[in-house]
Formats: sequence, structure tokens, C-alpha cells
Amino acid sequence: MTQEEVNAYRKEFELKVHGKDVPRPIKSWHQTGLTSKILDTMNKLKFEKPMPIQTQALPIIMSGRDCIGVAKTGSGKTLGFVLPMLRHIKDQPPVEAGEGPVGLVMAPTRELVQQIHSDIKKFSKPLGIRCVPVYGGSGVAQQISELKRGTEIVVCTPGRMIDILCTSSGKITNLRRVTFLVMDEADRMFDMGFEPQITRIIQNIRPDRQTVLFSATFPRQVETLARKVLNKPIEIQVGGRSVVNKDITQLVEVRPESERFLRLLELLGEWYEKGKILVFVQSQEKCDALLKDLFKRSYPCLSLHGGKEQSDRESTISDFKSNVCNILIATSVAARGLDVKELELVVNYDAPNHYEDYVHRVGRTGRAGRKGCAQPIPDDLKAIADGFMAKVRQGTEQAHGTGYGGSGFKFNEEEEEVRKAAKKAQAKEYGFEEDKSDSEDENDVVRKAGAVGGDTSQHQAALAHIAAIAAAAKANAAAMSAPVTANQLLPNGGGVTSLPGSLPVTIPVLPNDGAGRAAAMVAAINLQHNLAKIQADAMPEHYEAELEINDFPQNARWKVTHKETLGPISDWTGAAITTRGQFYPPGRIPAPGERKLYLFIEGPTEKSVKTAKVELKRVLEDITNQSLSLPGGSQAGKYSVI
Repeated sequence: MTQEEVNAYRKEFELKVHGKDVPRPIKSWHQTGLTSKILDTMNKLKFEKPMPIQTQALPIIMSGRDCIGVAKTGSGKTLGFVLPMLRHIKDQPPVEAGEGPVGLVMAPTRELVQQIHSDIKKFSKPLGIRCVPVYGGSGVAQQISELKRGTEIVVCTPGRMIDILCTSSGKITNLRRVTFLVMDEADRMFDMGFEPQITRIIQNIRPDRQTVLFSATFPRQVETLARKVLNKPIEIQVGGRSVVNKDITQLVEVRPESERFLRLLELLGEWYEKGKILVFVQSQEKCDALLKDLFKRSYPCLSLHGGKEQSDRESTISDFKSNVCNILIATSVAARGLDVKELELVVNYDAPNHYEDYVHRVGRTGRAGRKGCAQPIPDDLKAIADGFMAKVRQGTEQAHGTGYGGSGFKFNEEEEEVRKAAKKAQAKEYGFEEDKSDSEDENDVVRKAGAVGGDTSQHQAALAHIAAIAAAAKANAAAMSAPVTANQLLPNGGGVTSLPGSLPVTIPVLPNDGAGRAAAMVAAINLQHNLAKIQADAMPEHYEAELEINDFPQNARWKVTHKETLGPISDWTGAAITTRGQFYPPGRIPAPGERKLYLFIEGPTEKSVKTAKVELKRVLEDITNQSLSLPGGSQAGKYSVI
């Protein structure tokens, strides 16, 4: 195609492309260079020609470029990255047992992971490419066994993938061979709470990877985060950004809570025979309550929300897709990626709290070119919105954000203090005692010790006194053939860094030279003796703390006093740890002047002492918990009596 034809083609399908050296779009599947097996599968599935997002995404991704794809719901985005990934994998050396995957697909919800996995399986099976879904809520043993055998593609949720990578010191699978990374529904992946997990995974993937991001909604503030993981990406936008599919008819009715259920019954009576109906609510409690109310009205229905077991969620979606039941009540967990044939009506029983969620909710219908209808809870709505925005400009009302302004937890000290304050307030409100472990951590007694805080004037007076004594001794011995002065006999030339007070040293004035020499020697010896005592007392500033271990189990005491434990902690923190006191069995009181067994911790800084104490506490608690988890709560020992 010429450049004029390309521009006309993109204008016809509302394709907007941003980036340098963008490949030209394709018009048929045969222009993609895919294998005959994939093309045969396409014919069986009756995919006649590429959809708009696919016409531009396939050549871009197949040329090895990073890509951001923004297209309306139900526009074929999944196939836009699956086909290039399969071709990419076939060009790589085969994956052996113990090696990691070549393609990694991440999605925000378990249901979306399952759906992407099923879509990939349709094309990967004829090619002999293995695909494993990895998500929480289901048995991890089967996922681990499949990963150990080796797989070319992993479709996962971020949290479970991190768990798998950390299990068995990373021996189950690894990311060393990942060269094709996909993030589906990427805006939610970078939304509140997900970014730290995504970043951890991406940091362990080779930098020469190819990264692809797809979503139906892509707010600007999320795009800036996403571009951090991309290398000179090309952005494809089909239609508007964060817009509802044109194939969906939207009907808006603003109704109070008391009238909604009756209106829902009217809609069900009208649409029940036409096809499947999906009802969205705001909370899990509302979902279960509405389910019971519809059962009472003799409407068979299903419910889906995050509080259900994973097996129940899977069976619910399966039943809904296979026409076992025509009505599904769900929270926004079903708003993204769920593809159900013959879904005719979407009802927003409770309005979503941000626009992107609304786009995805109503996008469950009108998919793959079919028509659909969405009925949120007509003319009054614009007047209400304009009136509210006028109040916002006047300052009498406050507008809410879109729900995409978060950046996840920072895991810093400020957040920890806020958490502890909230915990204390809640405990006080309900009349509970404060958690001893937290209060103990906050009130760790780290004493400042070692440095004797003498008065500055006393130090200066002591220094002047010593200097006068040394000068007198030197003057008396000046005439001697082999003069010996206090400065020569004292270490460091008689210099003193810190003295607690004046020294009781005096030099008698003697009439002859021999007496002067003897006086100088006496003064020097006295000064050296006092200086050694002063230097022993004037140690550098340090801190100390104590940790009582007498009442912990025997194996915990043994572990925490062994050099294999104390050595690494001392090296890491710089604190010295010594065992003091004596072990007293429970019920026995120490004698006067004696103490129970404890650890004495001292270090150059307060932080080093606190860190060492926290680490020692952690070791004690770990060993104690292991002891309690043994059969019968018994402690592990050398012998067992049968």
C-alpha cells in the first residue's frame, strides 16, 4: 500500500498510531506470515479477516517492537498478541525440563488468566507448544509439577508468580529465557497495589525482551508508569481512549435504591427469554442479598465475587457460559476480559465508582462485532452532572478522582507508624490490651553508655594543669646532659583527649640538677599511670541493650547463643553480643544479685543495637514456633522414649 492508502485505511477504522518507523497495516491473515497450522485453525474458528486492532498490532509486534494497544472491549486484543507470541516461540530453541518459559503473560484477575489460557490453547496445541496457567486460589502442586516439566508459555497473576519464583530457592522455574512479555489489562496492572509486584518480576527478566501492553482503557497517569518498562514503544489507539464500544446501546435511568429492585424485575421479564443477563453490584454482601431476593421471585441465577472459593468461581463461569443459568450477579471482578457468547444485557444495579470500570462493565456485551445493550440505573442525568460541576467550581462540593491515582504501598517508617497508631486506636476502642510484641518493639531500652559526660571547663582545666606540670619538669631537667622530660616518657607526646577532672600531681622545686631530673621522672611516671586509667575510662560512645531468653524453649536458647547464629548477626550489625546470667527453671526465683539468662548487646550506634535485637527476637520466635508445631507441642531433642 502507498502512504495515501495507509492513511485512508487507518482513517476508515479509526486507527491512530504514535511512534517512529511504524510498519504498514495488513488486510488479510495470509500477509502475517503465519504457519499453515495456525491459518487452518483460524478457518475452523471462522476468523475471516483481522479486526482493526489486529491489522496494525500484528505487523508491529512481529517486527520486534514494543507496543501499547488501546482498543474498545471485544475488539480482538487477545489474538493481537497471541499470534506473534506463538511465532516468536517457534523461532527459539526448544525448552528443556528445568528451563523457564519463553513467553510470559500477566493479567490482573484469575478469570482473565483462565480465559487467556483457553484462547492460547486453541492455537498452541496444533503447534506442540505448552501453556500453563498460574493463579491463586487453586492447588499449587499441579502448577509446580507442570512448570518443572517445562513450558513455553506461562499465563499468570503477579502475586502467585512471585510465590512460585521464590519457592525452593527458585528451582521450580526461572525467567532467564523470557523474551516476550505481555501485560493484558495493563492499566489495572499498574493501578493501586500491583506496581510493586510487576516491578519485581520485570527486574528479573532480561533487558532485551519484547514488551506488549493491551487494554480497553488507559488513563494518562497510568501510561507514564507503563512507559518505564517499555523501550521506544509504538502506541496504537482504535477509536477514542477509554470509550464504550459503538455496538453497545446505552440506556441510563437514575433511580433511588428503593425502586431499583422492581425495575430490575421488569427488565428481567423483558430480556430473560432473549439471552444471558449480567447484573453488576458494588459489594459482595449486595451480591449475595440480591441473589436471595431473585431466588424468592423464582429467577434461577448465579453469583460471582472475590469472596468465593476459586473452584466455585470457575464452576459459576462455566455454568453461565454453558446455558445452565441465564442470570449472573457479580461484582467488578467479572468486569474485565470475561467473554460470554449471547450476553444480551448488562445491568449496573449499583453505579461503578470510576469511568474506566463502567467501560469494562458494559463491554461484556456487544463483543466481536455483535450488538448488545447496557442498562445502567436520560435527560435528567446531564442536568445533574452540570449542576454538580458548577458546585465544584464554586468550592461547595468536592469532585472524586478516577480511582487511578494510587502508587501502592511504600513500605517505609511513616507507613509503619500510621499502621501502629491505627492499631492502637482500634484496640483502645474495643477495650483490648495493647499487643505486647508491638509495644515491646517500640519501647526497646537502648541505653547510651561508655562516654563519661564531664564538664568542658573541667577538661580544659585538667589539660592546662598537665601542661604546666610537663613544662615545670622540662625546665628543671633542661640543664642535664641526657634530659628526660614528661613529654618524652608519655605516649603520644603527652597528649590527652578527654580527662574527667584535675590530677593530683605536683612537682616539688628542688635546688640541684639531680633532684630536678628525678622530679621529672617521677612526674612522667605519675602522669603515665593516670593517663592509662583515664583512657580506660574514656571509651568511645556506645549503646547497649538486653534481651532475656531464660523462658524460651531449650532449642531456641541453644540456637540463639550458638556462634553460628551470633557470628553473622554481629558481622551484619556491628554489635557485640554476649551471654550473661544463669538459667533458672520455671518457678525458681534468682538469688539476690543474680539474674536470669539474657543476651547483652552493645554497639557503636543505637541503630546497630536495635537491629541486632530485632534479628535475635526473630530467630527466637521462629525456633519457638517450630517447637510448638511439632506433634503434641513437644520440643525436639536427641532422644525419644518409646
